[in-house]
Amino acid sequence: MPAERGLSIAAIVIAIIAIIIAGIAIGQAMSKPHVLTKTVVTTVVKSAVPVTKTVVKTATATVTKTATMTATVTKTSKPIVLTIEYGEPWKDLVQPAIQKFEAWASSHGYNVQVKQVMLPYGINFMQRISSDFAAGTAGDVVIIDSFMIPAFAKAGYLYPLDNFVKNWPDWQYYPEPMKKIVTWFGHVYGIMIDTDVRMLWYRKDIFKMCGLPVPWQPKSWQDIIKAAEKLKSCAPKIEKALGINEFYPLYFPAGTKWGEATTMQGFYMLLLGAAKPPYNRLYDYKTHKWICKSTALYRSFWFYVYTYKNGLEPVSYNFVSNVWGTMRKVFSEGKVAILVGGSWEWGEGWGPQGIAPLKPCLQKCGCTGGKCTTSSQIQCYTACEAQYIGFAKMPSYNGSRWVTISGGWAIVINDKLANNPEKLQLAWKLITFITSRDNEAQYCAKYGKICPRSDCAEVPIYAKNTYLKEISQFLKFTDFRDALPGYTKVSYAIQQVTGMIAKGEITNAMTALNKYCDLVKRYVGANNVEVLPVQTS
Repeated sequence: MPAERGLSIAAIVIAIIAIIIAGIAIGQAMSKPHVLTKTVVTTVVKSAVPVTKTVVKTATATVTKTATMTATVTKTSKPIVLTIEYGEPWKDLVQPAIQKFEAWASSHGYNVQVKQVMLPYGINFMQRISSDFAAGTAGDVVIIDSFMIPAFAKAGYLYPLDNFVKNWPDWQYYPEPMKKIVTWFGHVYGIMIDTDVRMLWYRKDIFKMCGLPVPWQPKSWQDIIKAAEKLKSCAPKIEKALGINEFYPLYFPAGTKWGEATTMQGFYMLLLGAAKPPYNRLYDYKTHKWICKSTALYRSFWFYVYTYKNGLEPVSYNFVSNVWGTMRKVFSEGKVAILVGGSWEWGEGWGPQGIAPLKPCLQKCGCTGGKCTTSSQIQCYTACEAQYIGFAKMPSYNGSRWVTISGGWAIVINDKLANNPEKLQLAWKLITFITSRDNEAQYCAKYGKICPRSDCAEVPIYAKNTYLKEISQFLKFTDFRDALPGYTKVSYAIQQVTGMIAKGEITNAMTALNKYCDLVKRYVGANNVEVLPVQTS
């Protein structure tokens, strides 16, 4: 028995030592995180019930919250769940970047779980995202329409990225207009992920019929009007050659059926070139008031009055049920010769798989069912399209500069991460992967979108697309909407007045200006508007 007891004591001592050693080992192991990089994709069904909870947030116009972040963060063993919310159209931009982010996180010892909330086609993305922000359920990283940045920033939903971008080498590759779109009251709130420009589309074949130059580049508004008037004089010849029963030289969207497109694609393309900055805007950024009278506004309404009053533009096309589809169809058929429109129309509107492809090109390339499907057909069609359709830069009123306007989508960080430095830093890191040069170039080249980064032109897949390369030059002189709270009401006033002009209810530019001023005062309040001097000559 004594011997047995002695062995038990020894065994106990050995066991205690083993436990101590194991404890030390466990402690050391606990100091190193177990790396887990996992992607969880959540697709929101179309029948999702709208969020009804309301969270009221307030913020002053000048944001002072610019917490300083360091390049490294504390690594913990506890999983970090990072959520990204975006629409399905951007899945080919987001998902490859997440894979690279995961590889980076794993190699740097981070325990990260990425959860994707992908909103499918058919959902009103901004309506859903707005509801999610209001309810406090929006993702940590969110892709939003850049148009909404001022409203979201004012509501306190967005984290300012100033200290991130000032130390980000890639920021230098974003043209100044791309920076301005995501800036509100001096603070950067997002990074553009795609963009667009607007131009004058024209039918080369119709121009040649009338003896107009091809390529065509008007240098002033007067050049546009002269070309339109010459085209009008050729209408019988054009109608006979194309087998059509109506023809209009020019088309600038007008009226409320177009919604925001009337303002952005039509009116703004005139307004921005109608006077020198800062007198070519809807909003005065010094007085913080909406401009209801100015020379630029007068000249813009004058253009609408002159072209519609003189039969240079179609009236009925502005009031059909499907204005977008009609616009694309009549241009494809040759019923309109000059059209102000977006850069996406080359593919989406009249391309080989577009909404209203050119019939002569479909026939030439052996495309059936109204679409080209094989690579050889698409290549053939694209070459044919370039023979029929051209585009020109929009000139200013007197030809002193070029004009275009851009929109697009941006990626932002939810302000709820402000008190979580580790998660905030990782959210920014994810954004840098999504917006990297090569990732952006691959995505934009695939979908025919303009890359917001100037260095995308260095990537072969993007550089070989001659159309994208050419229109990317428009970013050097592009501008943006005055998308401040109250803008939608001001925009609606423009839609109303241009609609009245198109229908012949207003036939004088000053009458149009007075009507617009009255509407803006009614919509935003007389105390929030100002009147600038108006030069009518």
